[in-house]
Amino acid sequence: MDMNADYTMTPAGDAGRALEDSPRTRPDLADQGHEEMIAEIDLGHGLRLRTLTTHDVALVVEATSTETARALWGPHLGPYTSRDARAALSAWDPAAESQASYGILKHDRLLGALGLMIDGPRSAELAYWVRPESRRQGLALRGITALTRWTHDELGIDRVWLEIEPANTPSLGLAGRAGYRFEQRIPNHCRAWTSPDPGHDTWHDCMIWEHTDPRTSAI
Repeated sequence: MDMNADYTMTPAGDAGRALEDSPRTRPDLADQGHEEMIAEIDLGHGLRLRTLTTHDVALVVEATSTETARALWGPHLGPYTSRDARAALSAWDPAAESQASYGILKHDRLLGALGLMIDGPRSAELAYWVRPESRRQGLALRGITALTRWTHDELGIDRVWLEIEPANTPSLGLAGRAGYRFEQRIPNHCRAWTSPDPGHDTWHDCMIWEHTDPRTSAI
């Protein structure tokens, strides 16, 4: 689902994909505790990527202040109030052990965010958003590359995947530059969120791109 002209994301729970049930090489996340989803990554050039929590309400309010479309955390349109931000960050609480959001920060200013949603024993969807005035600066590529590698290395998740609208050429190119490969096109899979009722909403095709851990895919 397109969030802006450059990047794409999918709200939590919007679209899943049936995956083959197979054992993990590491214990399930639910048995390991939510600390597994806590990240602090140096991106270089004064940038860092870290897990966002309900303590970051002010950062989200400021970062979305000029947004007119959807940001990372769900179908909400436009700027977030403090109440909106708190609700969003609570929904993405890493303690729930199923999804977490990660901020791209520079000097404690939130420039963008990525979301990681565990959707199977060896699979997670990755979503991303960059604030309007910080787009076209390579932030999404830097964040996606780092979080994908971290997800493989630290969470032991073999497959990370993206959903992209077929007409979103910049995002398709971004996926390729981040090392993802095209997997399949799923008809009428992604929701436009033009209506709160799924039955009255518009649904469109999605392109699924995946990144597999090279250590496990080589086995």
